[in-house]
Amino acid sequence: MRPNILFIMTDEQRFDTLGAVNPAVRTPVLDQLAEEGILFTRAYTTNPSCVPARAAINTGRYPSKCGAPTYITHLPSSEVTFTSLLQQQGYHTAVLGKQHFGDSLIDQGYDHADIIDLHGPGEWERSGESETSYMKFLKASGFTKTSEFSEPVNRFCRRWTADVKYHIDDYIGELGKSWIRHQRPVDKPWYCCVSFPGPHMPFDGAGLPQEEAYRLEQIDLPLTSEGDLDGKPPHFKEQLRTGQGNPGGANAFGMTEQELKETRLTYYANMTLIDQKIGEIIAELKAVGEYDNTLILFTSDHGEYMGDFGMMGKGQYLSEVLMRVPFIVKPPGSGFAGRTEEAFVSNLDIAATCLRAAGAEVPERMDSVDLNPFWERPPAAPRRETMYMEAGDLRAVRTEEWKLVYYRGRPYGELYHIKEDPWERYNRWEDAAAAGVKEQLKTLLIDELLALGECSCMPWNYGAPQI
Repeated sequence: MRPNILFIMTDEQRFDTLGAVNPAVRTPVLDQLAEEGILFTRAYTTNPSCVPARAAINTGRYPSKCGAPTYITHLPSSEVTFTSLLQQQGYHTAVLGKQHFGDSLIDQGYDHADIIDLHGPGEWERSGESETSYMKFLKASGFTKTSEFSEPVNRFCRRWTADVKYHIDDYIGELGKSWIRHQRPVDKPWYCCVSFPGPHMPFDGAGLPQEEAYRLEQIDLPLTSEGDLDGKPPHFKEQLRTGQGNPGGANAFGMTEQELKETRLTYYANMTLIDQKIGEIIAELKAVGEYDNTLILFTSDHGEYMGDFGMMGKGQYLSEVLMRVPFIVKPPGSGFAGRTEEAFVSNLDIAATCLRAAGAEVPERMDSVDLNPFWERPPAAPRRETMYMEAGDLRAVRTEEWKLVYYRGRPYGELYHIKEDPWERYNRWEDAAAAGVKEQLKTLLIDELLALGECSCMPWNYGAPQI
């Protein structure tokens, strides 16, 4: 029997905001899910921005290949989503929450869609979003565009002042519960994406009931500082001082420890709310008897600086805290012995994994890798030797020990000995002692770029000699 597929997503969630990874964060539901499945501890995104990262997830193709390489681009109609391919396999497909297709005319491939590309009632007046079901819900509850739902705590975060049921992440969770109980088909397999807008800014988790799980003095602080930017390319400090290039961002220059802890607390509390709603969705899945026959995948589109290097938000960078994401898979079936897995994987792999689970072929033009072998036959599981990443004019390759970030047309770049410097504090680009490693990584990067060319695996000619 083909499994149902439940794909749960968050927005802008760091890899270390799971209790299973960082004890400062309270996510008991996701921690339990990790114990019943596989927690991939070295999972990456393709791009540090919402639109290109989500475009890659939905097509299984890198942003530079699927036509949506930056925040202000959208998928061309010629691309194909993996949900469209699931439809062709007889799956009923649904989406609830954030997608970020924007103005794209692509066939999204959903039989049921309740798309809400907002991050809260503060974006009520954003063009084209006034008629989402969330806004209708707020209007029906007596709220208006001028209603106040939160108040500022500092430059970066807010305190929620309304009932938690009006928070957008609570609302998305309720949609997920309702769909499982009342709208899922019972005569065919289904795919459902529940996509939470949080814990993305406006970082309004303070004031929620989940804030009670935290104490300000216990909030962890970054292991990096503004001083660590001295050896990095110049645009790091430029965004730190201006906030420009970071949608919804702010000038983070001179962030105090108080601001840092307050903002991290709001971020963590929002994540705990999402965790609670995920638990309620899973409870519904168990109540209708479909938990064991459901493949559950959980990840985020990209990470967040959240005070690392004194910065907030994200931008055109390929830093680990932006590129590493949480990633949990609970296989279908019962009695699976959960484990952690250090293999390099990508949220790009969602597409191929879902298609294979559904019994479908993975198109050759996809860059996505099928992860099903990790729980079906672990010795045969795909194990990358490198991770490739993109951001505008930046390209990066990461190996077990090193990471290189190449800047097109610039005399500078980034080189980190990740094994010894996991937080990327020391840029070795100009270090003569690392020159050999830098050249080796440049060669690896060129190989990755050549391999990403369309039809790159085709032979030169019939009978042509191998080179």
